[in-house]
Amino acid sequence: MIVNSIEVMFGGQAGDGSLTTGDLIAGVFKRMGLEVYTYKDFPSRIRGGHTNYVIRAGERRDYGMADAVDGLVAFDLEAVQAHIDELRPGGFVIFDNTDEVVDGALRRSDVTWYEIPLAKIAKEDLGLELVRNTISLGVLGTLVGMDPAIMREDVTGVYKRKGEKVVDLNLRAIEAGERFVAEHFGAMPSGYGLAARPDGDRLIMMGNDAIAFGALVAGCRFMAGYPITPATDILEWMSKQLPAFGGVVVQAEDELAAITMTLGAAFAGTRAMTATSGPGQALMTEAIGLAGVLEIPVVVVECARTGPSTGMPTKTEQSNLNHLIYSGHGEIPRVIVAPGTITESFELTATAFNLAEQYQLPVFVLTEQALCQSKATVKPFDIDAVRIDRGSLIDDGEVVFGEYKRFAFTESGVSPRVIPGIPGGMHLAAGSEHNEAGVITENARNRARMMEKRMGKLEAVRDDLPRAVLHGVADADLAIVGYGANTGPIREAVDRLSDAGVPVRFLQLRTLWPFPEDDIRAFVQGAQHVFVVENNYTGQLERLIRAVVGPLDALHGVRKYDGRPFRPIEIMEPVARLAHASERMEIS
Repeated sequence: MIVNSIEVMFGGQAGDGSLTTGDLIAGVFKRMGLEVYTYKDFPSRIRGGHTNYVIRAGERRDYGMADAVDGLVAFDLEAVQAHIDELRPGGFVIFDNTDEVVDGALRRSDVTWYEIPLAKIAKEDLGLELVRNTISLGVLGTLVGMDPAIMREDVTGVYKRKGEKVVDLNLRAIEAGERFVAEHFGAMPSGYGLAARPDGDRLIMMGNDAIAFGALVAGCRFMAGYPITPATDILEWMSKQLPAFGGVVVQAEDELAAITMTLGAAFAGTRAMTATSGPGQALMTEAIGLAGVLEIPVVVVECARTGPSTGMPTKTEQSNLNHLIYSGHGEIPRVIVAPGTITESFELTATAFNLAEQYQLPVFVLTEQALCQSKATVKPFDIDAVRIDRGSLIDDGEVVFGEYKRFAFTESGVSPRVIPGIPGGMHLAAGSEHNEAGVITENARNRARMMEKRMGKLEAVRDDLPRAVLHGVADADLAIVGYGANTGPIREAVDRLSDAGVPVRFLQLRTLWPFPEDDIRAFVQGAQHVFVVENNYTGQLERLIRAVVGPLDALHGVRKYDGRPFRPIEIMEPVARLAHASERMEIS
């Protein structure tokens, strides 16, 4: 019996309710005191097309999927065909065999099969085929030992807004699932069990919600955006919450309008943000250049997805790093921070607003679909730890007209900034090159000084940037570098390798630009092998590291670019193989 360690996958067609059931399962696991991580793999359409929802639960916080699936709840044959090879030997399948049959090579003998006519039971016994999802909840709960009281409380909470009849129907659906297992599979245990632990003071939250919450707490009071997967959740969260705090949210007609509205609000003195993904970021590129030359503090959240072009909108990737660093004609200073957990999504977003105003430049919060649309259990955020620093902002009092210079040359490169309407603060704000007062000029000496002033911020900002975090065995010969959603899988891989006698250290980058050159140099020094884990084809992070440390034979890329996140085993295997450790360790 495997206790308090399980990964369940629900597979079916988009729009059939499997995602709602997955959320219910995650909530029950959380309330039973387990740490939870979820990952949604769904097609970019409203209805139809295969979708699956993975819920992992255990006694430690993982922030990632396991090596393999323990239990598959398959609502159709396509789900079995797509995922039967991902099942762990000894796992189990709950299959709706109302209209379809599993036979041949699909019927693995090393997993336990529970074939149940879910749709038939729902239609004939309960009168509504749609509740087969809730029946499966009763089936799964009985097989793995989910708390029946918590299941019923959560189902009631989800459906109570639809009325007592709907609540009663779904409660009877749970009972139907429990009854079927008792009558037909009483002598077929799943091999998995759950033991309740204290729930404690915890939340279960999606990365995008944490980003939006971080922006709210940091004082953001304006957001403009255009719906785009996987960033839309941020726009939706802010539209519901921001007005209650005196804020404004605008759904713009496109990404060009969204970024220029955001720049206008920031120019007027409001902490402002937008959120988008790769295609939208491409459209925003020119306006980001305007923010750089006018030194407007703005925060842009980039929720990366699979590209190029439309790509796969609902899948994950880390292929936009080069775009954020180098995009745009000409050169401007910019900062890119990358959270690796739900909690860091909150914290680094709040930090981004301070950095934007302190150094008067655009700051990107780079995340990915595997983090921003996944849920995980977290401790409540430390709201009191958030400090608001608006930098050299003059928002009251007077300045002397004729003496005030918006783009004054200063030692730090940061000039005094006024909010429009401050007496004496009138100035020009030209997108063309300008002098200290904002007057357009093509003077060669002025141009050189302005470039040095603006670009010098990249060095001035370094001490205030989120530092890289070292995990694992500090002096290990084997080293891994990564960022973002890969943080969880890498940390688990490092722990398990070290437990197996192969010590490894991991440098989690949380600032990607200006590139943390000193941290990288210090980290790779003395390493026998350095593995760079990233979700792209060309090895964008690895190339940046090579640019810093020069030729390095010991630098190896571990890449995945199929639109899905890493599982820990996919990181452990290349590390163990290259370290010639496979004969003296057991990957478990």
